[in-house]
Amino acid sequence: MNADSTKFEGCLLGLAIGDALGMPFEGMRTSTIKSMLGGKAGEFMPCRDRGLRAGQWTDDTKMALKLAESIARKNGKVDPADIARAYVEWYDSGDLRGIGRATLEAILNLKSGKPWNESGKRGEFAAGNGSAMRCAPIGLLNCGRPEKMKEDCRLDAVVTHNNDEAVAGSRAVCFFIARGVTQSDLLEAKPELVSECIEYIGPCEVSRALERARKLLIEGAPAEAAVYALGTSGYVVETVASAVFCFLKTPESFETTVVEAVMGGGDTDTTAAVAGAISGAWNGLWDIPRRWVEQVEGSAEIRRVANELFKLA
Repeated sequence: MNADSTKFEGCLLGLAIGDALGMPFEGMRTSTIKSMLGGKAGEFMPCRDRGLRAGQWTDDTKMALKLAESIARKNGKVDPADIARAYVEWYDSGDLRGIGRATLEAILNLKSGKPWNESGKRGEFAAGNGSAMRCAPIGLLNCGRPEKMKEDCRLDAVVTHNNDEAVAGSRAVCFFIARGVTQSDLLEAKPELVSECIEYIGPCEVSRALERARKLLIEGAPAEAAVYALGTSGYVVETVASAVFCFLKTPESFETTVVEAVMGGGDTDTTAAVAGAISGAWNGLWDIPRRWVEQVEGSAEIRRVANELFKLA
């Protein structure tokens, strides 16, 4: 494994920072976000309607940390039964900021006694972004084991989202994260990488959306227009394509990547969390603005968890 711990820290902090930046604007249009920010894009803001302070994050980060906690408890193994217990523990804590419908239904199924392989939502409406938003620890753990990463993504995803597109979305996110932590040259972060990802995850709607993102990158499409075209709903196909576009549009700038993901509107916290995790994995801790590292909720704990994963990878 050609990686260092600061890239692991960058990935998980990038996820949390993107989540916290997008948190106040979830469900809003780009025009509304612009008017609210008034030229202050890139600063943490509170969301009084949700009772969250500036720099706090939502379920995206919390579930990623619970997943990492389970992996550490199992000494590097992705154990879906233990992951399911971790998600139930989170539910029982009462701190459910932004929990998605499919995840909530799955946890209630688990609490009623259903096993992990029967708890997840099935069917077309199970293709939400709830597994893709939290899967970063799997990409970090398996940064040198692509086939194991595929299976581990499936084992985690089906606990809440038992859907092929949801699994493919997790695999795509982890592909970019794993490549980032083992890659020393940002020049490798180019549109051709999308084609490698498509080959890795196979034919599916996520692959087709990523191909559209690749073409928009080659055409030089502005981020705002491209993200609008790719979509920003909670549908995993849209989330992954938009997040990957934002990263590959400006791979050398973590700040621009996450700000553009937020400015796209829609499911802002998740799009920015996924884009931030990918960019953080490539750029590492030291290329994330210091103010964000210091101000984001739980920064020291997130860095500790990242280093635990580094030891297990």
